[in-house]
Amino acid sequence: MWSLIREDLKASVDQTRVFGAAFWVKVLGKLLITPQVQVVVLFRIGHAVAGTPLRPLAFVLRAWGLMISGAEIHPDAQIGPGMSLMHSSGVVIGGGVVAGKGLRMAQGATLGEPAGGGADANRGFPTLGDYVSLGAHAVVLGSRSLADGCVVGANSVVTRDVPELTVVVGAPAREVKTVTWVDVINRPSKD
Repeated sequence: MWSLIREDLKASVDQTRVFGAAFWVKVLGKLLITPQVQVVVLFRIGHAVAGTPLRPLAFVLRAWGLMISGAEIHPDAQIGPGMSLMHSSGVVIGGGVVAGKGLRMAQGATLGEPAGGGADANRGFPTLGDYVSLGAHAVVLGSRSLADGCVVGANSVVTRDVPELTVVVGAPAREVKTVTWVDVINRPSKD
């Protein structure tokens, strides 16, 4: 858990502009005053206790995170290291979501299960690869797969799987271009 939290905290600060002790001072400052960083730490702690007899505490932490940040991250979601919320207000991540490392989400982005019942083939939750980025109010519902390095633009609604290193926009989302790993790794950092 602690290594995941450390990677999440590092992802919240631009590592190209601050080094050494000054970097960790900035990280600590962000942890103390920014709700989008605090909710990620609360999620990590909640996720760690969700599989124990302390499971009710995981939901208390989720509620606390929602109150301070506006983001609702289910403690059963499986998210790799380096998760970063650019702005937390309105972010929703459902319990069955599986995401790789380096997930970045902007305000209002939603990852979850579609509403309603029945035998819909799209039932379930999204699966995201490494270094996926979701723009403001992007929506991914159901058993969709977003491959490594893909980008979902603001206000987009993903209705089908997204291939590796692809940018999708619109409602329904459509492919508009491909990017390289250099683009993905060097995307603008938060600060």
